[in-house]
Amino acid sequence: MSQAKVCISFDFDAISVWMGSFGQATPTAISRGEFAAEVAAPRILDLLEREDVPATWFIPGLDAETYPDVCKRVRDSGHEIGHHGYCHEGPVALAEAEEREVLERGLEALDGVLGVKPAGYRSPAFDLSPNSVRLLREYGFEYDSSMMARDFELYYCREGDVLHRDRVPEWGAQSDLVEVPVSWSLDDFPFTELVVAPPYMFPGSTDLKAMGERWEADLDFLAKELDGEGVFTLTLHPAAIGRGWRLRMLESVIRKGKEVGARFTTINDVVSDWKAA
Repeated sequence: MSQAKVCISFDFDAISVWMGSFGQATPTAISRGEFAAEVAAPRILDLLEREDVPATWFIPGLDAETYPDVCKRVRDSGHEIGHHGYCHEGPVALAEAEEREVLERGLEALDGVLGVKPAGYRSPAFDLSPNSVRLLREYGFEYDSSMMARDFELYYCREGDVLHRDRVPEWGAQSDLVEVPVSWSLDDFPFTELVVAPPYMFPGSTDLKAMGERWEADLDFLAKELDGEGVFTLTLHPAAIGRGWRLRMLESVIRKGKEVGARFTTINDVVSDWKAA
């Protein structure tokens, strides 16, 4: 029986998500980002240190520049740091030159503030443009973590798909960019946070306990039904999981992972092991 792997990842969307994705720069919206950076992230880092669990943090460049101290603590604690845009810009709405500029600005910010060249990328809002895979390869990324063609299995991204509404797709060639799949069901934000910013609407949830139970059930499925063959990738946001008792859900997932004998690791380490194998 193989050992299941758990990658706990954090999208450090502090003030960037409110301005970049939701178009909100009011004092109230920005205060939600301040909570993420100044209250929730330190709580989470304390928990990860107590549990001796490494994680992967995808950090927008603007948030790295705005909150350098907590981002340096992430780095100095041994966690992996990945690229997550500059101001949480979704690449689908960007022309190729704009997407390239965002990639470069994010890289420059992570290097300038943290001295880090990230191996991995996660798209804001889990969506890629037709140019994204090619650009990520061009800029030297080893992996992406934005797509959903598997649940627990890594795979190689295709490049150059051509989709038609009146006939079958023309699939592109397999690239050497590794995909570490995600799922909205393994993401805390849409189930916990109320957002009213047309056209976006996240109503939040009235049963957060059930969300945590679903996460643990998926982890149990991987460990038992799939004999540990795969990777459980959880996507969390400090503003969401770091508020009050919600942090207990993360503690519970960590306990469940240890109970089933899973290995907690960074996404980059999982990718390196997978490619070597």
